Amino acid sequence: MFILSQCLVAIATLLDLASFQFKQRQAILACLFSSVLLTSVHFMLLDNLSAACLMLIAALRYGYFIFARKTWVMIAFMLLSISAVLFTWHTWVSFIALTATLIQTYASFQSKDLLLRLFMLLGTLCWLTHNVLIFSPVAVVMETVFLLSNLLGLWRFYIAPKAMKTCQ
Repeated sequence: MFILSQCLVAIATLLDLASFQFKQRQAILACLFSSVLLTSVHFMLLDNLSAACLMLIAALRYGYFIFARKTWVMIAFMLLSISAVLFTWHTWVSFIALTATLIQTYASFQSKDLLLRLFMLLGTLCWLTHNVLIFSPVAVVMETVFLLSNLLGLWRFYIAPKAMKTCQ
């Protein structure tokens, strides 16, 4: 099951890599929806139910946030995530996964692409820590790629254009 879990998260990594190379919020969220669905199965195969539930909820969240962003729904997803961790608590590492999920739920709610990217950056650092602690090497690579992809997208869409304007 370990090898299969790592293969699934490898595919999720490719989707993560693509996600932040899009400018449109909806395209970013569609890639993330697919990626976290695969990541949920990955965590289930590793018998990490808290992270699996959080990723399943995240997939539903990304799917919803492609089309709408109502504050009460964001809060409902946050409460659902907290409840899932309370019911599936494994170790204190579950708290790191919950923190990552809450930050990324807030990120998904952002209407501005820059805020979405910045909050995702913070949530990714939490997931990276989680994946190191549970020893899922390909998931560590996935979060690292996601982090680098996000940073590259930030550079392409926000930092480089400002630098070009300054040089002119």
